[in-house]
Formats: sequence, structure tokens, C-alpha cells
Amino acid sequence: MMLCVGCRGAYLMRLAWEEARYLHGATPATELLASAGNPDRRRALEALLDARDFAAREGLDVGGSFRSVATTAAPFDVVTAAYVDRLEPYTWWYPVVGAIPYRGYFDPDSAQRYARTLRERGLDTMVVKASAYSTLGWFDDPLPSGVIDRGDGAVVVTVLHELVHQTFFAPGQVAFNETLATAASWRLAERYWASKGDPARAHPVALARQRWIARSDALDSAAATLEEFFARAHQDKLGRAQMLVARARVYQDVLRRIELADQEFAAELRDGGLDNASFLAAHRYATAGRAIDVYLAAWPSVSRALANLKESLAKRQSLSHTVPGWPEDAREH
Repeated sequence: MMLCVGCRGAYLMRLAWEEARYLHGATPATELLASAGNPDRRRALEALLDARDFAAREGLDVGGSFRSVATTAAPFDVVTAAYVDRLEPYTWWYPVVGAIPYRGYFDPDSAQRYARTLRERGLDTMVVKASAYSTLGWFDDPLPSGVIDRGDGAVVVTVLHELVHQTFFAPGQVAFNETLATAASWRLAERYWASKGDPARAHPVALARQRWIARSDALDSAAATLEEFFARAHQDKLGRAQMLVARARVYQDVLRRIELADQEFAAELRDGGLDNASFLAAHRYATAGRAIDVYLAAWPSVSRALANLKESLAKRQSLSHTVPGWPEDAREH
């Protein structure tokens, strides 16, 4: 922390303080379960403990995470930004994790104020609620109460997603980390429900994974189209106003293509307003998803697949070498 100076140091110190308050306010899941009268809430709390045990049996690094529930629907607001004239995120550097294309705030007003300063600098900017997050095993992460409120299905997928992060994390490779955790959590959730002897719950998860792969294909294709557009715009020396008008037309076409793969997801993008920041925020959770899903399927377990990735990083092998089909330049690194 002492290496950080100026505003970044003050921000990290405030974040550490708020994280401590967040952790201190969590309640053990067993305590909540003992007093839970609502059947849906009981099932969600039971799923939290079961999913954690399942993840440990599957070889994930569970540590002390997700044994408790924080008394907040969403822990913090996330500010993310991108340059308007190229498909490239604006990034911040943090200790341990490296360059990251988002910045979290426990105070929503502070997040909105900071987002305004980025917009004034001409960046595409958005603020979203983070439903959960992982400190990569540095702390015993609680699950936000908002995930419990969404039911046992959301609890299982969220816990498994975050525990994949805790098990494997490539510093500075945000798109790879998020896409990997998403792909792995779908596969693990399917195995979880099958292990519970509930194929009726496992089958929808398998279908959701296939929809996610189709969505990833559409986003990958859209990213290539946008890259081509920005290259032409720079070659033609379009002014900012001209470029933004032309970019809006490209994004309309992008939305139509995404809609063919996932209508509900396309509607969410349209309602939120699609620009470089929101597109990259969606794409980093589904970059080359098909390649990563194929990679996971080639291993007897997700934990073995993650261990192989760790070995590759230790040997300084590229991710594209380890996962055939992963783009050599995935932009966010």
C-alpha cells in the first residue's frame, strides 16, 4: 500500500477500510439457516453450503470463503470505461492483480461522481452493480444477500464462478479469467445438480451453457466487425462527431446479430445503451467462450484443467498456446 501514491493510494486505503467493514458485517450461513422460515431462503442457504462442499470435492480452492452472508444486496458499484475511437478498455493498475478495466466503490455516489469525471474526459463510461466478487483467497469472502434472494440456482452458479477465480487467476488477463470462470461454473453447476440426483435442474443449466456459447460466438464476431470499423475510421480520418454517428449504425447491426443468438441478452444491451464500455463489459465474460469450453471438456475435471493452466503460466507459456482458439491478442492484458 505504501508504494501507491496520490489519489490511487487514498482510493485503495478507503477500499481496504470499506472491505473490512463489509467482512465484519457478515453473518455465518449456518446461523441464518437455523432461523430461516421462508422455504426459498432455506433452500438458497442450504445451496450455499452444499455448493461450497461440492467445490471442495471437485478440487477447487475453497478456503474460508462463502461460509457467511453479507447484509447487502450488492457489495459495490463498478465503474468501467473505454476509449470511444477504438475497442480498448481504460484500465487501472492495482497491486497483485495488475491492470484491471474497472474500479469498485462501496459508496454509489462516489462511483457516479468518478464516472462523471471520466465522461468529461471523453470516455465511454458505465456504472453497474457487482452481484458478488472474489478477493482471490486473501479474505474469507461472504456471499452478498442479494444472491441469496435470487434463489438456489443463482447461488450455485455464483459461488462456483467466484471459487474458480480463487483457484486460478492470471494477472492482467481479465477477459480470460472471466470467460474461464463463466464456462467452468456452467459445467460445474451441471455436475452439481446431477450429483444431487436432480436431472430436471441439470438440464436447464446445460442449455444455458449452450446459449452462452452462442452468445460468445456473436460477441466475438461483433468485436471483429468493430475492430474493422475503427481501423477504417482512423484510415479515413473521421472526426469524433462523424465517427460516433457511424459507430452508432455499426452497433445497431451488432445488436441485430446478437439478438439472433440471445434475444433476452440483446434486449438488456439495448436498454442499457450500447457503446464501447458496455460492449467490452459484456464481451469480457464471453471472449472465445467456445474455445475455453472445448478446453474444459478435454479434461477429466475442471480442477485438472485449471492446474494445467497454472503450470502453463509457471512455464511462461501463452494462454493461446494452452487453450487452442484463444486469441493471441485478446485486448485486455
